[in-house]
Amino acid sequence: MNEELKQKHTGLWFGEDVDILFNDWPAGHSKFLFSFAIFLVFTISLFAHIYAMTPLSTPKMDPKSLLRHAAIHAFRTFIIYLVPLCVITFNLDVLITLLLGQLTGFLALTFYAQYHQPR
Repeated sequence: MNEELKQKHTGLWFGEDVDILFNDWPAGHSKFLFSFAIFLVFTISLFAHIYAMTPLSTPKMDPKSLLRHAAIHAFRTFIIYLVPLCVITFNLDVLITLLLGQLTGFLALTFYAQYHQPR
């Protein structure tokens, strides 16, 4: 076996040499890709919180509506499952970004419910 085994961190740490969601991405690349990955983690976290707090409507019983409803549910589940995959990096930059995304999603939904929902 000539493959070089990477030693993974088992504690919380700061740094840019991290694999987020995919092997060797963005580790070892530019700071732009690391910033883009952090932005992607923030967006995933934001949408995961919004999707988790927004109820799905009951679909009509025609096949087109059921397929659309199933596709939306699959997308919501996919986004929600991406959050734990980002957490297991043990990188504090990623964890702080996830928390900020969750906070922003909560505030966005709270302000929307407070000011834009009819009473």
